[in-house]
Amino acid sequence: MLYICDMISVVEVYNAVRDLANKDQKGFISPKVFNSFAAIAQENVYMEMYSELTAAYSLRVRGVDPSQGESAYRGVEDDLSRYIVEEVLSGGSDGSASGDSNVFSKPEDFCKLISIRVDDDDRVQAELVYNSAKMAHILNSKLSAPTDLFPVALVSKNIEIFPTTVDSVIMTYYRQPASAYAASIGRVKIGDVDYDGKPRIATFGALDNEGFFVPDVANSRNFDLPARYIGEVIAEICKMVGVRLRDQVISGYAVQETQNK
Repeated sequence: MLYICDMISVVEVYNAVRDLANKDQKGFISPKVFNSFAAIAQENVYMEMYSELTAAYSLRVRGVDPSQGESAYRGVEDDLSRYIVEEVLSGGSDGSASGDSNVFSKPEDFCKLISIRVDDDDRVQAELVYNSAKMAHILNSKLSAPTDLFPVALVSKNIEIFPTTVDSVIMTYYRQPASAYAASIGRVKIGDVDYDGKPRIATFGALDNEGFFVPDVANSRNFDLPARYIGEVIAEICKMVGVRLRDQVISGYAVQETQNK
């Protein structure tokens, strides 16, 4: 089914792109070509979600965003909530390249920072600073110098926390999209996130003379995106393979496929 576990089936997207490409007389799209574009398409749609959040926030500020379940802002926040990660980071030899105990490396799947808290009983939230000149001013100030009750984090390639006595923090951030299992395998359930994989369609054996194949669902990975973005994913891949279609054509195709399930 298309919307199992609120995810986007890579097989369904491949079939849609293949059919739309044939209708546009561009020819057959092989799984190898499709896979080369799938992760890029997912990343493009994922970043567009942040643009949607900004637009929805504008509606809220102007007082025209509906309330409760109809809120556009709340809807995008719900979509993005699946990517929120909270992780404890240790400085020094455990986490940083510099060896300083107050310097922390960003996680490999890091995308956007939400907050940083000191990992102690008080869990004090650090002020985030993105400008080294501003940080230098804060450190040299007798009034605003960082303390245990007023920690400050300089965010650049790494995360540097002041005062320097802080050696462990709790970072909350948005992770990069990965992929989702397309089938249940042992303890892994369909829809579980494969944090080390990217969306891909796998096949049993080679393609036949007409380009047909049997999908290997166990080794395929679905898109790590909310199901309602299937139209956007199809559109992104179609653009990359050279298919020019109006938005309503792709949206209509997605709706039609959903109703046929």
